[in-house]
Amino acid sequence: MEFGTFLLMLALSYGFGVLWYDLLPGRLPEKVWRVAAYPFLGIWIAEQLPAFGPSFGGLHLVHTVIGSLVAVIVDWVINQARRPAVVQQFEARTA
Repeated sequence: MEFGTFLLMLALSYGFGVLWYDLLPGRLPEKVWRVAAYPFLGIWIAEQLPAFGPSFGGLHLVHTVIGSLVAVIVDWVINQARRPAVVQQFEARTA
């Protein structure tokens, strides 16, 4: 992988990470690099698949979008399973 392709992949993973995390019914992670980590991994895995669609800078755009979205959804599902939603109402306790 060329250095320019790596930088483009890093920038796209952060940009798509912010986009997808904002669109999902959740919050952005507190750590900035976590926003880019899962989309980066998703893009890398998607680029290993057979190529189709247009490419720019050594990255296939369809793979980039789909790979980052799938990776963010997987991270979101894992986070929801590990940290269930907070109860909105207090439960009545009997003494």
